[in-house]
Amino acid sequence: MFVESAFKHGYTEEDFFEVLEMRPMKLRSKRGLASVYELYGQNCAGEYLHIAYRCEPQREVIFHMREMSTREKKWYRSL
Repeated sequence: MFVESAFKHGYTEEDFFEVLEMRPMKLRSKRGLASVYELYGQNCAGEYLHIAYRCEPQREVIFHMREMSTREKKWYRSL
């Protein structure tokens, strides 16, 4: 499930599913938020995306998608 804030930076549901297909890096929330995860990956256009979602009973809620920062891209490329 997507909430409106997920589209704030102009990315779409399709971008999310493309990132999933490209085997993203999945981490627990860096801010320590319970049941929140972050994905780092690329869509088919080669854009580096950061996606945040939370796990709720019976579903995941995608609430944030944006371009990775310069620092995040550097880190991601080093993996």
